[in-house]
Amino acid sequence: MNQYSIKDLKKFDILSDLSNDQLQYFKSSVYWRTYKKGQFLFIEDDPRERIYFLLKGFVKLTRTNQSGKMTYCDYVKSFTMFPCGGLFTDSTYHYSAEAVTDLELFYLPTKIFEEQIKKNRSQLIKVVNSLSGILKTHENRVQQIANAQQRVLQALTYLMTDLGVSKGHEVAIQCPITTTELAYLSGTSRETVSQVLKHLKNDGILSYKNKIWTIHKPLFFEEMAS
Repeated sequence: MNQYSIKDLKKFDILSDLSNDQLQYFKSSVYWRTYKKGQFLFIEDDPRERIYFLLKGFVKLTRTNQSGKMTYCDYVKSFTMFPCGGLFTDSTYHYSAEAVTDLELFYLPTKIFEEQIKKNRSQLIKVVNSLSGILKTHENRVQQIANAQQRVLQALTYLMTDLGVSKGHEVAIQCPITTTELAYLSGTSRETVSQVLKHLKNDGILSYKNKIWTIHKPLFFEEMAS
């Protein structure tokens, strides 16, 4: 771990209050890694041995049932720590993590990370706040479930809010999400997704080019979320 990596770690909210001297505590325990698109960081029920700090790229989190059907889908963007749930209690991961793009990240052994945040009240509060934010997001997604087309719109609203990057008056979703993945995320069929996207494109609300979704009229989705 060098000064450059310490600088990057401080970009993560949960570590931002720590001094360089405090971050030296992690010096022998922080590992830098890269992953190629399609590689798995961990698989559901693997031992929960690492806490990840994503520097660059996007990660997809999924859970499946015994028949192999996806029951949970979510995405992680750059400068996000994961997994947040299960700290101090879980011994295994409850979902799989797959690289949607090439990744650059750090990870810490779970035991060392948990021991550190136990000693720091401000870090513990940030973990609780992060969990509360995740819970609120998922509660909103559950409460807003309606018909199939509405679920697609709600999924796009979530992606814009959580993964979008403002580009002037527009918002770009740079995570390369396919129509199949959007169907999983919204709990509907690819045909329904395609129909909804066709209408949105025709109305000039969004477009898709070079694996990037561009929201031309963010207000359309913002009003839906309010």
